[in-house]
Amino acid sequence: MDSFSKFTQNVSTSWSPFAEKMGKSFTQYKQMASESLGSTGEVTELPTDYITMERRYEAVRQSAISLVKLSKAYTAPPTQFDMQALQSQFFTMTFKHGSKNEAEARNEVKPPATCQHEIARASLDVSEKVGLEEPLGAALFKFGSIEERVGTEKLKQDQTIDAKFIKPMSATLESSIALAQNARKQVQAARLTLDAAKTTFKNARPEKADAARREVETAEDQFVTIVEEAMNLMRAVVESPEPLRCLSEFVAAQLAFHKEAAALLGDLAPEIEEIQVTQEALYRHDNK
Repeated sequence: MDSFSKFTQNVSTSWSPFAEKMGKSFTQYKQMASESLGSTGEVTELPTDYITMERRYEAVRQSAISLVKLSKAYTAPPTQFDMQALQSQFFTMTFKHGSKNEAEARNEVKPPATCQHEIARASLDVSEKVGLEEPLGAALFKFGSIEERVGTEKLKQDQTIDAKFIKPMSATLESSIALAQNARKQVQAARLTLDAAKTTFKNARPEKADAARREVETAEDQFVTIVEEAMNLMRAVVESPEPLRCLSEFVAAQLAFHKEAAALLGDLAPEIEEIQVTQEALYRHDNK
């Protein structure tokens, strides 16, 4: 008998917090439903400062989500399907009648590191087939060699952006922004609890009015505290220098890549142009 009493006491002790939590949730859902149906009284308004801070915070949160998503797409390697299609088009334009072995080889290309690397592979492969002694073959060899180096610089840029922008910004989304998001939910829950308490007090019988009033006072104190905590967490997100530091790193990585790419292509352009001018002069001379 003592064992059974002890068991029921333990169950009661462990059940109480759960029941209390479920009771609060039910009260909040009931209040939310009443507000949706328009059958409730006056709804407690959030402080103007809170609304302003929430608007600023939400703008930062949305920008962080969008930029992380776009940056991942920007630094991701091209899909195998897209690059195979591009390479296939390149071969088709250059060799209208490729052999079966060549077609099979095209279907066995390795996953590209960057678009530049894949263009380099295709150009170098075609240059060998055309022959380096031919103007087109020589130009494609030079072009492929430079594109490979540009691709290597693109990989460096992508690795830097991943390490210094995507990862820290993702960490921010999972930490300070996640905490602020949870706090916003707590504010709404506290507001619903407060309004439910006000409704109960308004409809309370005289003998229960004092208890209902104390419930309102407790709910008001909790509401004020939770609103203040949420504002502090959102302010920490809005005023944090971390996004600007990450953005600076992003810009620096892009700038380094484009500078190096411009220098490499700047050296290549006059060489390709010289080959093109010479070939055009020879073509016109031979077709007079």
